Amino acid sequence: MSSQIYHLIFFAVVHSLLFSTIVTQPMEYTYYKSLELDANYILGWRYNATHIEFQATVNTAGYVGFGLTRSGQMYNADIVMGWIAGGSIYFADYHTNASSRAPMMDQSQDWFIKSGNEVNGTTVLEFYRKLDTCDRNDMAITKDRIVLIWSYSPNDPDLATSEVPYHGEYYRGVVVIFLLESDRVPMSYPPPESYNIELRNANFEIPANGSSLQCIVFNLTETITSKSHLIKFAPIITPGNEPYVYRMMLYRCEITDPTVVYKVSRHCQYESPVSVKSCKSVVASWSMGGETFHFPDNIGIPMQGPTDPSTYVLEIHYSRFSEADQAQPDSSGLSLTYTHTNLANDAGMVEIGKVISPGWRQFLPNGVSDFRTASLCSPRCMSWGFGTPEGQIDSVQILGVMFKGNDVVKEIRLRHYRENMELPVISMDRKFSNFYQGPRLLASPVTLQSNDSLAVECVFDTTNRTFVTRGGWSRIEEVCRATVVYYPAKKFDLCLSWSSFDKLISRENKLVEEVGAVKYLSNITQWEPAYTKKYQKALNLSKERSICSSIQRSPAYAIDRFKPKIIRPYKEQKPCA
Repeated sequence: MSSQIYHLIFFAVVHSLLFSTIVTQPMEYTYYKSLELDANYILGWRYNATHIEFQATVNTAGYVGFGLTRSGQMYNADIVMGWIAGGSIYFADYHTNASSRAPMMDQSQDWFIKSGNEVNGTTVLEFYRKLDTCDRNDMAITKDRIVLIWSYSPNDPDLATSEVPYHGEYYRGVVVIFLLESDRVPMSYPPPESYNIELRNANFEIPANGSSLQCIVFNLTETITSKSHLIKFAPIITPGNEPYVYRMMLYRCEITDPTVVYKVSRHCQYESPVSVKSCKSVVASWSMGGETFHFPDNIGIPMQGPTDPSTYVLEIHYSRFSEADQAQPDSSGLSLTYTHTNLANDAGMVEIGKVISPGWRQFLPNGVSDFRTASLCSPRCMSWGFGTPEGQIDSVQILGVMFKGNDVVKEIRLRHYRENMELPVISMDRKFSNFYQGPRLLASPVTLQSNDSLAVECVFDTTNRTFVTRGGWSRIEEVCRATVVYYPAKKFDLCLSWSSFDKLISRENKLVEEVGAVKYLSNITQWEPAYTKKYQKALNLSKERSICSSIQRSPAYAIDRFKPKIIRPYKEQKPCA
């Protein structure tokens, strides 16, 4: 028997002695996901503050492979492999390097088997590890986007030769996911009297090239006839159009404009009336790569109550920057699940981030690997949106976050300030990709006081660009935003900001007048490194102008000018050396 196989057998024997001492917090399986289209590989997982446990249920009598990788390939991967043979469990911790996909056993075995069985051609393995093992051959499991690789084979490895049979072309795959802030199905889902409705575009011709923002208006008065709650939304993408449907937002408001045309796609900016353009009360938010979002138990967005608007605007952003040949018909949209069952808590959504105003409020120099910006929702705006009508301090519970960024964003954080102290980051993704902008459901709600402030911070990598990137929805422009899901609901739609540039220094080391800052920046065509540093410093020091708004309030908005003075910044935990 080889030393490798002996190691596997030894590990199977000792695992039960280790588990009860390592995992000290009770855990219940919370998440499930099919990693394979035909549900031949089902992954369940749960976690606490220090450990994560997986359950792989795979339609095979052979071996099961599972791993974490940065690239989506077998190179530089953190892998486990296990199987059942002769009533024994074989399981071990492997890794691959940058030059080979062949698994090599880790010297430090940090993945542990909890149980395993094989019944009627189905193998079930339960295994676990620390979130961060401090092993250079293991990937830390964080709140960041992570790439899973999976495989299985009809055959077990050969115990005599230690040879592992190739899994084949069709028994492997890659899944991008948030392991620590993934969507989860509530225990009570679906409650009684639950129904589905689809809000879709109707054979819209996606342009052969470029970006297009389309709005479709729906009136649900006759569709949903009694008070309900939205408890789930999911994308419906026309097959073949997955690369082109970039984002979808669903807004609602009371529109009585007789010029509005219903269920017909119109360009949001150039063809839609003001009544549609100004409808910004968020009900659902989806971006490329996202899947379903379930509201937690007994929480939902109220619909069709006595004071709830009945008009909904579906905004779809199409992006087509590949080789173009012809227009593409599309009928994508959102599927909404709602219930007539009375829920105790009304949820709301508020959009936070940078103002998009013909792209001139934001300037990102080219050739920079880590340029930072931050948009602020000031205490005055927070009090306006989340405080009581009498102006007293109130609080809400943040449930989830949907981040938005385009091609050059590489990190996004939702920061949280209270007076002069920074609290723990509410949510973040340090491996952000605009091709996977899934919704994030927080493991535990975060209390937000109405005298706090929030910041959406983005880190950009423009090293591959030869031009200045400005703010905008197109993928050659940039956006830095977060849709925050919370309860109880308030009349609060948007909290956006833009830099005042009041600390902007010219190339000649003179203070640029604030009224001329935008013009000065617009005339810069070459951003040399020395001036880029000055500009970054100016943004860090300049005040942000915040605008907070709600179409349901009068006055509809408030404006502030603010820069937090943080004495105690929050320090993110550093990964193991």
